[in-house]
Amino acid sequence: MSKPKEYSNMSKDKLMLYTFFALLAITVITSALWSTETTPSGWNLGLTLAINAVIAVGVAVGLDVLISKVTSDATLNILSAAVFGLILTDCYTLGVPVMRTVELFPLEAPQCFYYIAAMSLIGLVVFKKAASLLGRKYVNPAAAAKLVVMIPFVGSLLIAIDHLKSSLLGVPSLAGPLGLSAVVNGNGAAGFGNYIIACFSNASTQAPSVSTSNLIQTMLLDKFHGWPGGASSIAVIVVGIVFFALAGRYVKWRITVSYLVAAAVMALLLSFAYGDSDITVRLLFTLFVGSSIFLAFFMATDPATTPLTYTGQIIFGVGVAVLTVLMQTYMQFFGASFVALVIMNLTAPTLDKIGKLKATTESKEPKLPKAKSFPVEKVKLYDCIRCGACMRVCCHKLSPILIKQAFDKQDFDKLIKLNPDYCTGCGHCTFVCPARIDLRKSVLMAKSALRGQQ
Repeated sequence: MSKPKEYSNMSKDKLMLYTFFALLAITVITSALWSTETTPSGWNLGLTLAINAVIAVGVAVGLDVLISKVTSDATLNILSAAVFGLILTDCYTLGVPVMRTVELFPLEAPQCFYYIAAMSLIGLVVFKKAASLLGRKYVNPAAAAKLVVMIPFVGSLLIAIDHLKSSLLGVPSLAGPLGLSAVVNGNGAAGFGNYIIACFSNASTQAPSVSTSNLIQTMLLDKFHGWPGGASSIAVIVVGIVFFALAGRYVKWRITVSYLVAAAVMALLLSFAYGDSDITVRLLFTLFVGSSIFLAFFMATDPATTPLTYTGQIIFGVGVAVLTVLMQTYMQFFGASFVALVIMNLTAPTLDKIGKLKATTESKEPKLPKAKSFPVEKVKLYDCIRCGACMRVCCHKLSPILIKQAFDKQDFDKLIKLNPDYCTGCGHCTFVCPARIDLRKSVLMAKSALRGQQ
């Protein structure tokens, strides 16, 4: 019998399980919150969300199982497919704002069921399974699938009639001065705080009065329109912090922090530039609109499509925030964060080169997570999830995963720059890898191959 192998307690399956329960908690909270509203089509909004979740997860998991059976080299990963389905569910805009004049995209049942199914199918097949054949995923599957399905509506989404100052609603332009309840310098028909409260309040009841306390409640506790994942910003923050605490070594929380800080700075700069009469209005909207807060915690941190290095992650988070705020302000596209995410995803390969630790011959022992023994037959091997954990535990500050990738491609010019000859075979990289890749073996093989070239 083979001797059990020791790894860190965190595996890809456990990480996906944590993510699934975090997303499920947010989805259940929103479904309960929204169960008090009935849309014009006669459907209960909470029930609509629940059915959306069943459809998105069901299609994703079903396709994952089907593809694994008909394709010999496809890995069955039900938990990853289920997580994808819930993310898609929580970023699909639902609810009908009180003052809507047109429907730019199906926001209620039963039409939304067809679109969530289409997004799930496209995302799973094209942006998860097919993209993996390229060696890595380049864009967030949920954000990319949503963008593809919305292409026929791009004219109305990018020229959002209900969000324009010139529309029947007279909505204040974000590219102008904002106020809580009063018009500032003729910008709009009412204060932006009035618009936010009316837009996100329960359409089945009378909108609450416009006040700072009601605005805070709307943005932090109970939005009834927009991304379900961000219906309660407090719920997202609490669940997100718990999730980060459980899986901090493998979750790119620096993206979340840099995104929120950059978004806040952008909001404050615009408030001063345009002379807002109440700076809290723009700040609360920018940080806590559902598309912003949910994306910051559960989409922008997707390890597979974001940078490996800490510096790259900070630049990435800032980039997503800046693009989001600019599109919200100058295109009135309030859900722009997912488009900003796809754009910044494409910069990840470049950002991977920024902030790499400088390899050294000196050895420094890192602090490792607790070990757990696994029977050899129960050790599951997955593709790299790009968490970057291996790069933080190397005694010589090497980049094991980059060395493996360069060695697999026999790219000796790149290998020379990555210094695999410094490796002493401690095995810390293999120990912490949640995908259970034998990085130690790859680095030592690369080291040997380089010596053979000399």
